[in-house]
Amino acid sequence: MSFIRNFQRLFLSQKSVGNVSWLLHRVTGVALAIYLLPHFISIHSSQLGQQMFDQELNVYTTPFFKFAEFILVLTVAFHMFNGLRIIALDCFNLVGHQKLLFGLALFCCTAVLISASFLFVPQILLSSP
Repeated sequence: MSFIRNFQRLFLSQKSVGNVSWLLHRVTGVALAIYLLPHFISIHSSQLGQQMFDQELNVYTTPFFKFAEFILVLTVAFHMFNGLRIIALDCFNLVGHQKLLFGLALFCCTAVLISASFLFVPQILLSSP
């Protein structure tokens, strides 16, 4: 329980839009950086021959990896829209509109979530384990 209190004290002492978006931007950035390692390994398997690459790609057709791909799309979307929000704040001096811009970023992420759901949910539910 003390970990949660320390975490809140260090990162969310002021539960403002700026602090929450800062934390989510860092978490999504770290998640995307971690994702790159297995991505590069998968791409490297193409250099080991067609059969090896096909085996590697077959792993990604499971429901788990389809769900992970869906989460990846949402992570990229949030990181992108929040990054655009940060650029708008810095370049156009819109600090007074931080809540509005964060709401707009979340709205865009929700649009991506709904759109991606039409593509990914049937694949997740219908793919064979």
